[in-house]
Amino acid sequence: MPTKIIEQFGQREALEAVRPDEAVAVGVTVKDGFVVQQGDVIGEIEANGFYRRRSRALAAGAGFSDASTVGHVDDASVFVAGDSLALANGSGIGDVLSVDKEASTVTLVDNAAVNVAAGVAVFALDGSQVAKGISDKTTDGVGDTPINAFICGLLNESKLRGLDASAKAEMSGASMAGGVFKF
Repeated sequence: MPTKIIEQFGQREALEAVRPDEAVAVGVTVKDGFVVQQGDVIGEIEANGFYRRRSRALAAGAGFSDASTVGHVDDASVFVAGDSLALANGSGIGDVLSVDKEASTVTLVDNAAVNVAAGVAVFALDGSQVAKGISDKTTDGVGDTPINAFICGLLNESKLRGLDASAKAEMSGASMAGGVFKF
């Protein structure tokens, strides 16, 4: 008798380094238009309670100049058109018109409001700049998508993306021996 595959799912790659039974994941929803990969650090959009990839990057290369609409960051993929960018001290940089992920550049609607040197943190001002968890599922950015997000556990640090020192601090985590991130 012939069979029909209704839906096929890829095999889940475990992020847990040891003791999967001690990791805690909660259900959250990624907002339509935001791509999230398994292992991404995620943050919550304050206005609606949805989640997206944590919207924090470091200015790179020439950074941002108040004489230009183009700014350089280490990872432009964390931003989307419409994001309002700012510095940690609250100084506004400008609104994002477009993002070039290949060139790691952000084009603003107008010239940058301030100069930003390489190495300075740049945030989207929607609340998602604060690390809240680590995605255990990949989304394609189409539709509001429910996922599980780890909020504590022992995870394989090499499989995590966007986990910098500030994200570790925001999630009360630390790097441990053996390449384990504990939070």
